[in-house]
Amino acid sequence: MVLDLDILPPVTPAQRGVIQRVADMLRTGIAVVAVLTLTGSLAMIGTFIFDPDGSEEFTVSRRPSLYYEVFDNDQRAYPEQLYEQVIGSGHNSGGRIEATVEAIIFGADVVEADVIAINGQLYAGHDPILPLVGDWFFRGPTLEQVWTASYRANGFKLDLKEDSPEFVALVVDFINSRPEGRDIIVASRSASVLSTIRERAPQAILLLSVPDEAAFERLQGSERLQQTIDGITVRESLVNFEMMSWLDERDIRAFAWTVNDIQRVNELVGLGVAGITTDNLAILSLLGGQSDSEPGSLVSTPEATPQPAD
Repeated sequence: MVLDLDILPPVTPAQRGVIQRVADMLRTGIAVVAVLTLTGSLAMIGTFIFDPDGSEEFTVSRRPSLYYEVFDNDQRAYPEQLYEQVIGSGHNSGGRIEATVEAIIFGADVVEADVIAINGQLYAGHDPILPLVGDWFFRGPTLEQVWTASYRANGFKLDLKEDSPEFVALVVDFINSRPEGRDIIVASRSASVLSTIRERAPQAILLLSVPDEAAFERLQGSERLQQTIDGITVRESLVNFEMMSWLDERDIRAFAWTVNDIQRVNELVGLGVAGITTDNLAILSLLGGQSDSEPGSLVSTPEATPQPAD
């Protein structure tokens, strides 16, 4: 069929003007999209080049910073068996499978994984992914992979980085689908998240994350929260005699993070903390001794009060 252009109605000047304006708007829109796409691409490339640590968090999560720094035996303040009563946790050792295995080799009682969700699945990751494109680039391990790799650890700690109902439901399903025989520790800053998990997955050991004095004061003012949790995971610089006395009176355990100095380890052992999170594999080797304990014993009271060695 041949189109006869002679039968088409003529275009009036007004119509021609409308068509021109539409064409101009389309050209402008295409130009704006092109500029934004180019700018975004250059910004992403620049981030990868000039801020590799920051960009890495969105691709493989915050990588574990485990290292080995030896200390002299005479720096120990207590007998070996008292250090072994303190639970040793490899800081973010679940962020990479290699780090998980390394932490276990050096005697970690607990493998710790920061937890986020991507497309309805739990991953080891410290920060929420980039909107829209983050799930294309993220290459961190799934929580299931970390769980499998850490099978020799007595405890598996989930440090929750989100608090939406959908995220909490995924965490509850993960906990309830695990076989018996390992302690699952859940840490969160949210009292409501911990309360929900207590109700739906009562077998989990619950720790309130305490990054500052304000968070500890909120705990002190909430009897309900005190009754919900088994312990706190607390920034090590906040731990002192007064805090430990208050916690002991209420049978709440303290897990201190992140401790890489043997002198501070000595102080915390003397104060009676239940666990210490560290990047230093040498400290991880010093602590522990919980591998043959029964599930649930990670929150039990040490049998002896530390006394300085002679």
